[in-house]
Amino acid sequence: MDAELTSMFIVLSILWFLIYWVLGGVFFAVVTMVRLGRLRKVRFSCLFTILSLVVGVGVAYSGIKGSQEAVNGCLAEAVTNAQKMIAVFGCGAASIFGMFLLGALLLTIGGFLIMAISKSKSQPWIVLDHDEMHDQTAQTPPDDTTPKSQFFES
Repeated sequence: MDAELTSMFIVLSILWFLIYWVLGGVFFAVVTMVRLGRLRKVRFSCLFTILSLVVGVGVAYSGIKGSQEAVNGCLAEAVTNAQKMIAVFGCGAASIFGMFLLGALLLTIGGFLIMAISKSKSQPWIVLDHDEMHDQTAQTPPDDTTPKSQFFES
């Protein structure tokens, strides 16, 4: 790769990763809240971060490779540095943004797979709704085999 394309690859990789990570994270946070499902958040976050990084770098690389021929043609005609920057961004925009959309689709599918892997069936440690906690304790019958405390009356 040329120096111009390498620098653009690095910038695009960082930019696509951040966009995928932030917007995808917000999307899957909303999906988790709507589904009202329990999720192992640390597992999902780590796997989703790695997936966002891999997809961001892969999409940037394939977008640059796909647009390299068109960009090289435009760079051959460019004379000044401003024309070179416009050539790099302008001539390869269709391929680069098309790959970005494909990466967003792959990230969404991968995110749902990671969400399926990260589901938790255990009860939460903290119950924020006290009525829900009382309903759960009211459903279980009191056990008479529990020892009585000598210090506290029940």
